[in-house]
Amino acid sequence: MQTSLSLKKQAITAAKQGDWQQAVTCNLELLEQEPKDTLALNRLGVAYLQLKREDKAKATFQQVLELDRTNIIAKKHLTAIKNKRQLHVPSFFTQEFIEEPGKTKIVELHRLAGKPVLEALAIGKNCKLKLKQRYISLELAGQYIGSLPEDISFRLSKLLQTGNTYHCSIHAVAPNHVDVYLKETHRSVRNKNKHSFPISRVVNPTSQENEEYVLLNEEIPVEITNHDLDVEPTSFEDISDEEKFSPETER
Repeated sequence: MQTSLSLKKQAITAAKQGDWQQAVTCNLELLEQEPKDTLALNRLGVAYLQLKREDKAKATFQQVLELDRTNIIAKKHLTAIKNKRQLHVPSFFTQEFIEEPGKTKIVELHRLAGKPVLEALAIGKNCKLKLKQRYISLELAGQYIGSLPEDISFRLSKLLQTGNTYHCSIHAVAPNHVDVYLKETHRSVRNKNKHSFPISRVVNPTSQENEEYVLLNEEIPVEITNHDLDVEPTSFEDISDEEKFSPETER
């Protein structure tokens, strides 16, 4: 019997490659071992949707809510199914959220906006980074959603002011919790020997331990959004040079 870790890896790989039947198979096998794994259930629901098996998708997302009634991803999918919205798989299934040591990091936001703002967020949407006096805030379509922790804000502020640029997008959303994916898109000559994010080191890991370390820090997003209803994404590259490197008054 394959381990749950191995099955999870296969399920994620299948989703990245758009092999939805294989994704169904892997997630079902995983759920035989861990029947209350809501991440696997959400991945399974998405795979069913891509195979046009809406009844099974609906039942799967309802099962998620029986285990976690606040699960935003399951709620959004059930609403979309009910309203017969046309769904599509966004490009980030294959292109986004790829980890590169020293260049990317998944970060939990602080100073979150109110509940109505958070409920409207969609995984994969790009955010703007705004330099403040003591931290970096994030905005989506001109609306504040939260800020980076002070230690990361301090580090990135220095790198931004010396020429680096970054991509930022929503990675995960839950009640009172938002994670974003940060990626260095340009490293200036001045910062050529500086990592944007310190590289975590595992002391003498076995191959299995190393695999677990990577997988525990990678979770493929399982939300599919409605392209027609999404707000046009923005990114840090859209900010003018003056706005990038001139700290604003704190919010």
